[in-house]
Amino acid sequence: MANIRATPRQVALAVFRVHLENGVSVALGVGLTGLAVGWAFGFTAAVAAAMGAVAASISDQPDPLIQKPWVLGFSFALTVLFTALPAFAMFNPWAFVAATIFTGLFTGLISAYGKRALSLSMTAVLAFVFAMGQHFDTPADAALHLGLTSLGALLFTLYAGLFAWAFDDRVRRLLLAEAMRSFSAYLRAKAALYSPDAEGSAPFKAMIDTYAGLVDRLQAARDAVYARRFHPVHLKRIDTLIALLDAFETMLACDADFELLRRSGRREIKWRINALIRHIAEQVDDLTLALRNRHARVSARGHDEEDNALIAAVAEANENAPEDAATDHAFAVTAAKLREADFHIRALAAALDRDTPPSSLASELDLDAFRVPAPNGLEILRRQFDLNAPAMRFAIRLATAMTVGLSLTVAFPRFGHANWVLLTIALIMRANYSVTSQRRWDRVTGTLIGSALAVALISALPDPLLLATIIVAVGVSHAYVAVRYRITAIAASVSSLLLLHFSFGDHPVFYERIIDTLIGAALSWAFGYFLPTWERDDLPRIVRRLLAADSGFADAALRLFCPEQAYRLARKKAMDAVAQLSGAIRRLVDEPDTHRRALASLSELLSANYLFFSGLASMPILMKLRGPELDATAADRIEATRNHVLALLSHQPKAVTPSPGTEPSAAMGILARRLAHIEQGAQKVARLAARLE
Repeated sequence: MANIRATPRQVALAVFRVHLENGVSVALGVGLTGLAVGWAFGFTAAVAAAMGAVAASISDQPDPLIQKPWVLGFSFALTVLFTALPAFAMFNPWAFVAATIFTGLFTGLISAYGKRALSLSMTAVLAFVFAMGQHFDTPADAALHLGLTSLGALLFTLYAGLFAWAFDDRVRRLLLAEAMRSFSAYLRAKAALYSPDAEGSAPFKAMIDTYAGLVDRLQAARDAVYARRFHPVHLKRIDTLIALLDAFETMLACDADFELLRRSGRREIKWRINALIRHIAEQVDDLTLALRNRHARVSARGHDEEDNALIAAVAEANENAPEDAATDHAFAVTAAKLREADFHIRALAAALDRDTPPSSLASELDLDAFRVPAPNGLEILRRQFDLNAPAMRFAIRLATAMTVGLSLTVAFPRFGHANWVLLTIALIMRANYSVTSQRRWDRVTGTLIGSALAVALISALPDPLLLATIIVAVGVSHAYVAVRYRITAIAASVSSLLLLHFSFGDHPVFYERIIDTLIGAALSWAFGYFLPTWERDDLPRIVRRLLAADSGFADAALRLFCPEQAYRLARKKAMDAVAQLSGAIRRLVDEPDTHRRALASLSELLSANYLFFSGLASMPILMKLRGPELDATAADRIEATRNHVLALLSHQPKAVTPSPGTEPSAAMGILARRLAHIEQGAQKVARLAARLE
């Protein structure tokens, strides 16, 4: 039997996670809000305030500190508004229908404001369904509930703002740690790729999937870390992230000759490459844990012995058992790049060390250009009032599904509870069919488990323990919403049912909640085909954006010298474009009527583009290692290749590169091979993209 016991290091890595600490923070805030209001006004008031706190807490994510006041302020306002709507509209059936339609339209339309707006939309929906689950005899009762709910939301908002300010550096370190964890996962996937026993396309696909996840984590870290540069500690965080990006690029460049290495029969050297990359991944894990301390003392530990052994083994094989010249060269340059990557890992360790002074990079680069600006302004909303706009189509789809769900529960009250059905619809339905499909099954199975747990807990535990369970469940559901939605669905079912139980003595019956969930899931599935927005319709735009990003990166990389700002920004855009294509392919798999041939072409394009990107990323390394040895013709050779590559990517292959002949020096030979390889990569990318545009 395999040893599955976790080591202390593995446990430390498992708990040092931004989503876990965010969940603990939210649970603490909801608990303190309930205790404060309960101490002042009694138990019933505490339950109402807790509902407001839970709704407002949905938007308490690890956002950059500068955005926190806006996000939390909107969250509070939406909690108040969407508690008031059903609370007063329920006295008139038609007004309640109108409120439901408005809720669906509003939450769908604000999706145009991006990822952060999705949490705000869930705040609105949760406040709405919490309020519609109450029973008010008079408008005065509704006003009292609104006041207590608003008080709870306000207290949580103040708590979340103070917590974000006090623990800002902690959050930025956690986001850096998430990026480093993803880098470690990428390295392990890369190591598996270089295993001599790796077969088929699965290892390469797994590596690209981890690459896409890493790009997302890097952007989250950029948005938070680059936003603050007023203190030496801020500058140290910036240096750490830049060092991580440089290490990532160097590791990525190691794959430029992967196809040649994979065909080679040098198993022993491949195992050396595999082992070296795994050792580097373990060191990245150690550096990740160093971020637990605000001022960590870190020693740079390299792998000189392994680097030198690999380089020596490659040199010996090239001399004593040579294959073809291209393969021999590929092994030599890959070994050199791995040693360069090891140097960058040492630079990452130095950036983390407390005794290393911050560099001047923060002042030399325009860091704001690397952050994703938060969409704002009413003009974005105004542009959505078009039936062809994805947000408008989603809004109509969601509002219609919620209205039909409400109508069914009114017509057949014995078979459905409106608040639970509407919550299920709103939580499952997304503008994207693939995400809706996945969340549907997670929601059904999560509700099945969560409802059973809630019924068992109500039957077995006293009220004080049930209240503690609500707080824990809120934290768990918040922590895993973007990590594993099924866990969120389980915990959210427990917390919601227990809150409703305390609110008006509702004892949830297991089968009733399952029926409610099945109704909501069925409606979300049926209305997924109403005014749909298919991923396949967006593919030409994604491919064009990919080629444009490739062109920008090629223009920056294929130079003897390129300004650092321009190069880094072009590199970022190219990384993002590859990750976007990878995400589109994953979503397209779940869409109905997807042509498998188109999926195969997209996957082939993704693989070719990754290798082309790797070749371009290797150019700065080549200039660093061999630049002084190049002769006066190097600039012209590079410029000719750049013009040809740009022409290929724009589907205008009129320019030509000189035919390589006998090179006057080893350095020029290496340059000629790399340029030829990049040109071949551009030709393949352009050819594959032309099929899809």
